[in-house]
Amino acid sequence: MASSKGMAVTTALAVLLALCVAPYAPGGVPLVVAAKAPASRYAEAREAWRPKVPKPKRGASPHQKETEERRPNRSDRRVIPWVSVAILVIILFFFRSFAAPFFDPLGEPRQATASSVYFSLLAFLYFWLASVTVLTVLPQLSTNYNIIIATALFFYMGFVSVCALVAGRAIIRGAYYLWLFWKNGSGGHALEKRIAAAVSTISRIVGYENITQQHSTSDGKDSSTLDNPAAQLRKKQLPELTAFQRPFRRVCKSAVVVSAGLCVIYSHCWSRSLSAFDLSRDDGANIVCRAIFLPTLLFGSMADMAKADERSIWILWAAAMIVQCTSYALNEFSGKHHKDYRIHSFAKRKRDISETAESKSSSSFDVDASIRGADNDDVEEEEDENNIDKDQSFDDEDNGGADPWQSISDTIQKLRKGKVEQPEGTLPMVSWYSQIIFTTGFDMLLAFKVFLGRFDARKMQVALLKDTRTEADRIRQKSTEEGVFDFSRCSKYCHIAEEGFWFDFVSDVGDGFDSSYQVSRLLAQPALNVGGRLLPRGKLLINGGDLAYPDPTPESYEQRFFRTFEDAMPPPPSFRREHISIHKPALPVKGWKWETERNDLSSYPGPCTFLIPGNHDWFDGLSTFTRYILSRDWLGGWLMPQRTSYFALALPKGWWLLGFDLALDDDINIEQFQFFANLGKSMKPDDAVIIVSHVPHWVLNEYENHHNDAAKESNLTELIRTHLRGRVKLRLAGDLHHYTRHVSTDEQQKEPQLIVAGGGGAFLHPTHCFQDEVLVGQEKQKYARVCAYPSPKVSRQLSWLNLWQFRWRNWRLDVLWAITHFGVCSSLFPLCGVYDDYTRFNPEHRLGSLVIWVIGRVLSLFARIFLSGRASLVFAAIVLGLTCGFTDKSNLKWRTHLGWGLAHGFAHIASALTWLLFVECMAEFVLKEGLVGTENVGSASTQSCGTGLATTIYDQFEEHFSHALEDFQLLNTTNATNHEPPDLFPSCRFDESLFEMVSNTFSWLYHEAPFLKTTLSIFDLPGIIGSTHDEMCEILCSDGADCTYSHDFFRYERIDRVTNMKYLASIGLYYIVFAVPLAGNIMGIWLALTLNYLNCQYDEGFSSLRMEHWKNFLKLHIDEAGDLTIFAIGLPRVPKKWRKDPMHGDERNAGRENATTQPSWMWETPSKWKCWRTRKKFAPQIIDHTKIRKR
Repeated sequence: MASSKGMAVTTALAVLLALCVAPYAPGGVPLVVAAKAPASRYAEAREAWRPKVPKPKRGASPHQKETEERRPNRSDRRVIPWVSVAILVIILFFFRSFAAPFFDPLGEPRQATASSVYFSLLAFLYFWLASVTVLTVLPQLSTNYNIIIATALFFYMGFVSVCALVAGRAIIRGAYYLWLFWKNGSGGHALEKRIAAAVSTISRIVGYENITQQHSTSDGKDSSTLDNPAAQLRKKQLPELTAFQRPFRRVCKSAVVVSAGLCVIYSHCWSRSLSAFDLSRDDGANIVCRAIFLPTLLFGSMADMAKADERSIWILWAAAMIVQCTSYALNEFSGKHHKDYRIHSFAKRKRDISETAESKSSSSFDVDASIRGADNDDVEEEEDENNIDKDQSFDDEDNGGADPWQSISDTIQKLRKGKVEQPEGTLPMVSWYSQIIFTTGFDMLLAFKVFLGRFDARKMQVALLKDTRTEADRIRQKSTEEGVFDFSRCSKYCHIAEEGFWFDFVSDVGDGFDSSYQVSRLLAQPALNVGGRLLPRGKLLINGGDLAYPDPTPESYEQRFFRTFEDAMPPPPSFRREHISIHKPALPVKGWKWETERNDLSSYPGPCTFLIPGNHDWFDGLSTFTRYILSRDWLGGWLMPQRTSYFALALPKGWWLLGFDLALDDDINIEQFQFFANLGKSMKPDDAVIIVSHVPHWVLNEYENHHNDAAKESNLTELIRTHLRGRVKLRLAGDLHHYTRHVSTDEQQKEPQLIVAGGGGAFLHPTHCFQDEVLVGQEKQKYARVCAYPSPKVSRQLSWLNLWQFRWRNWRLDVLWAITHFGVCSSLFPLCGVYDDYTRFNPEHRLGSLVIWVIGRVLSLFARIFLSGRASLVFAAIVLGLTCGFTDKSNLKWRTHLGWGLAHGFAHIASALTWLLFVECMAEFVLKEGLVGTENVGSASTQSCGTGLATTIYDQFEEHFSHALEDFQLLNTTNATNHEPPDLFPSCRFDESLFEMVSNTFSWLYHEAPFLKTTLSIFDLPGIIGSTHDEMCEILCSDGADCTYSHDFFRYERIDRVTNMKYLASIGLYYIVFAVPLAGNIMGIWLALTLNYLNCQYDEGFSSLRMEHWKNFLKLHIDEAGDLTIFAIGLPRVPKKWRKDPMHGDERNAGRENATTQPSWMWETPSKWKCWRTRKKFAPQIIDHTKIRKR
């Protein structure tokens, strides 16, 4: 797994810190800090950049003087113990681990992850804690105080930027509406056309698509409404636009980026000795600072070109706001903010692809059909898009000459057209460890406890079938109305060297796009080249269930199941998603033509598919399966003729394929039993049967210790033993997402072979958790596993990936870890005097003593939970209950199951208590060392300077920036510096009333509403922790009471609830940053050990990895002798990047008028997408091969 740049940088910083301090004495690490703990922490930190050092030489420049003053004296060095350095390294590593999932989401699209609200909240929390921690510690370790001043600028500038962007967008939106009213209601069309042309040209130059072209009719003449503006105003309404403040998150992001960038420039270029930005080359001014601030002097006084005051940073801010508003205006006037902009963009992209396709003589595919198959299937789409073009376009003006800007924009548009088309809107593998685990569990609870045994959708399907208990000759007709489909007289399908009848089997599809599409793409190929052998596409495609994950919703069926097969082989042009089939099969096919068109299914030359539902398809009572499978005619280019969830197929040479619906009770119902029992009576004695069901009970019964349970498949077992006796040669199943084949160890008995092939696209399941030998049936027939893919050795190696990838792949579970771990410790905060207790126990900071101290204190805290824990006791019980319930009891004794589950729970509780000790020790350490103040803005007077970080930042704002905007006459008429405001733009003043309103608003926010003070108080989490910790411990430890590891309940009640909540909320944010990564790693370690040593948790242990490789499917062949040959196809790796296949379609019909009427199953390249790069690891391979003789 490749590490991201952000993770590498953070790790390098931590390692570099350890390497830098290594050469120093073993007793401690000398760092340049104040010689003693300051009484007023931040007040003295501001003076730390001026220590007592020798005076600089005469004639030195101001910059050289400042450099000499900043140079520390070696005598003022202070020794920090190794434990402090270790703690700092631990903090860096855990911040890195906390943010790791967002740097490298491992298989998930970065854009989808970054757009989630959950990611935004956690990213905000991470940067908040990281920045406040750095600002708290940095003044004690460095003399660079500019970062504190820049922070004071950041908060105010960020707020003003948001207000400016919102106000600018509102003004632009009003101007756009006024322009529309003027354009539609008055004359002056020439000026209006020139404005539209200018906006169109600028938009196309910067890369925007111009969708506001002039109104034109189909014959190219001007519309009559242009000659009559009043009629045009009556007919045309204002366009529907998105709200100007949406998305507000993008507005805030732009404001933060601009503010942060300018603050970095300020911190880098500001000179405190000059109280200005140093621009003199003689003083060593940076070339970057000179290039940025020299242009700002044009707006002010030219007297001193060597420095620029603080107003220059606001000039840069104004320029950035103008650029942002200009970009928004271009989008606004080019129509990009129209709500139907995406529809029009799709139409333009469709035309661009058509032009590109026509320019390539070697490709002749149906562009409309290919785009429809991927994005929209509506047959009236082209007509709707033409209407949109007419409603939102303008006539082009003939300027009578060539426009140079037009040629540049045309060149840019041609380059944009040449971009390789890639699939859009694809979905990643399902993240099971998220809210899905709760919703799916709730669906299963309802299905098993409410509907199971009370309502069975299979009973209603009997009304769709006729009674099959008739004479044998009528059974042989296999009419589709009777649920039996006859393919026994099917003619040879593929025109290649292979003879006989081919059909395919796949199961458990509909997960991530990459794996599901790769399998469906290979199934759609006319002939699959595997190791130099051509395996033709099957006439039939049998699907073994679990069509879409995680639950059967219309969205999951459409996006995860139908989309992959439609991209692999498009449906006919007449296909509509809204269509409900009332007559099956849908023959003849409207829009497709072939040599012989008949309504008989047995003579239909195209491929057909039959599907049975799996357990995931039954979560809604088979409702979605009925609507999208039983009431729809096409799965891509495969015809779906079935009307029930079970079926019977008559194959050539006396073979039968029976598909059973086991529902959620793992057995067929009585109606199915009667149907197949009557069908069995019509079979010949030498016929052979293939049984397809979803769940492989021959494997799971042994794993779950259910081999003595007669309830599993009891009806199906009775059907096989009586009505199908001696005919069953093969059983196929899915559900387990790997490939295995079992054969009977008794060669004399002709028992069926048992194959599991559930690798159609879902996450991989291990093979090493299941035994090599199983007992099948009531006779306890012994079967041996002869093939497994992937091999047990590879499977064990993959299971160890949980050690370090569980936390990264399942970051959505962080909410659960944060709630449970903080809940376990909620009743134990605060631990007053815990740092003093540690220093008394381990004054020399020995590692062994540290471990002993942690173990002893964790045990004492654990005992305190059960004695007086209150809320902690409830959460501890929940953690133990969840871990015991989560532990798989299959193949385990009850003692092992209980002990292993409790060990998992106690590990989480111990982790929670360990981080409680760490966080409380750190809180008291920073207080004892004077790194954090206990007084903030809220407790200080308006003019006084407190000792907290928030007060320090506010004082710097008062000193440097409170009067900056007043000098520009944008905040208040009161000038704190008594300087006359410069008359920069005397001819561009606002209206007096508008200026007064804006000025009063900012004055109210600045003076009366403590917006900035409140924001800084909330920002300063260390200050809140310090003040509330001291206040709470003063009450709990009064009168010399022991308050470290036990709290007096009555004293605890004396603490103000607001103070208690402030402390828990502030220290809880730090706590979860440390506790969450370790909790995820504990879960991953537990799963890895369970998989490898107990051979359990096969589903939970590999669903966490969401591995999309090692897929498989089957190709089966009935030869002329009646023998069945099985080819198991394996895919060791799955591509993750796709591009449009230029050969998609029928190349032989290039330029013909009837090219769109040829069926997609006749195309040489039916699949729309191909691998971005052809690699050997993506090539399919035969992983197993066997032949089953009919007799």
